[in-house]
Amino acid sequence: MKIALVSQEYPPETAHGGIGSQTYTKAHGLADLGHEVFVISRSINSKRHEYRDNNICVIRIPGMEDQMWDMTDIVQWLTHSMVVAAEIEALHKRIQLDIIDFPEWAAEGYIFLLNRTEWNRIPVVIQLHGPLVMFAHTMGWPEINSEFYRIGSDMEATSIRLADAVYSSSECSAEWIRKYYHFQKKTIPVIHVGVDIIKFVPQAVPKNDRPTIIFIGKLVLNKGIEELVEAASELVKEFPNLQLRIIARDNVGIRKRLEERSVELGATHLLNFAGFINKDDLPPELSRAHIFAAPSYYEGGPGFVYLEAMACGLPVIGCSGSGIDEIIQNGKNGLLVPPRNAKALEEALRMVLNDKAMSESLGKNAREYVLEEANNQKCIYKLEAFYQSVLENRA
Repeated sequence: MKIALVSQEYPPETAHGGIGSQTYTKAHGLADLGHEVFVISRSINSKRHEYRDNNICVIRIPGMEDQMWDMTDIVQWLTHSMVVAAEIEALHKRIQLDIIDFPEWAAEGYIFLLNRTEWNRIPVVIQLHGPLVMFAHTMGWPEINSEFYRIGSDMEATSIRLADAVYSSSECSAEWIRKYYHFQKKTIPVIHVGVDIIKFVPQAVPKNDRPTIIFIGKLVLNKGIEELVEAASELVKEFPNLQLRIIARDNVGIRKRLEERSVELGATHLLNFAGFINKDDLPPELSRAHIFAAPSYYEGGPGFVYLEAMACGLPVIGCSGSGIDEIIQNGKNGLLVPPRNAKALEEALRMVLNDKAMSESLGKNAREYVLEEANNQKCIYKLEAFYQSVLENRA
């Protein structure tokens, strides 16, 4: 198959989130299976770039910032969707694409899908990562009465309706579009790229001398980092050498706030900020730690950072009530606590720190879960079969 994967983010230049990581893994996995893969991503400057990433063709296209200054978020969505559509048309004339894969986020397929006709109809699938409506109702962004929300959610809903098929990273994200976008198609398979179980494996490295809780993610409050600092600070009274290692791009305001809070709670030496660490260096970091904790208020799921920690044999702690429920089986391969509840988080951490047998059992079961349910090699075959079914139905 000749496959176009569309994603504004693609490593290394524009990789800041899960969509970019999934696109990278999809591209390389599908190319390894012998497919001809093209990635259409965002340029970091005002020029178009086309180059090879091993056997993948990467095309980076600029937006319209040079033509329209100070664009609103929704105008950025609209104009980028337009330049994506033009690039796809040009690419299709060159190589005759078989299928296109868009994310629902930012409605990148909006203009292309509106412009399709019966005589010019490349099959399109859309992967759900976490729709705009989910963020608005769980995080309060964007505001529900804003033009960004009204138009953005309509763009996403229209793109999803016009696509030939939809699949989702989690059942959680699928439920949001069924409820708010009135999506009538019954079948939304849950397919994601999983985890590289060869790279993410318990490493032959010694554990840190200090009991270590590790957090990996964005340094923003909705990731539950403040509750994690409060919970860990209380535990320092029982575990004086405890450290909380935070791996995240620096956010000066949040970092200062967390440092001040830990000092207030008497945990002066608790925090260990590591900054951003390359993905290839994460397995030894995880393997040296004792617990992975990321008490995010809400995640569309499945939460690849949790799966990576699980693959490295760590007991993991997350929050209930979102897509994380789909991978963490409470008490078996990890622990779930209510969001925004520092006391419940403190108790969960205490249980794992005090009970070595429990910690080892959770970590062992976590690794086994990933091998069975989130092995990226199995996941890529599942995605390939999904694409083929769409082409067969289209024919």
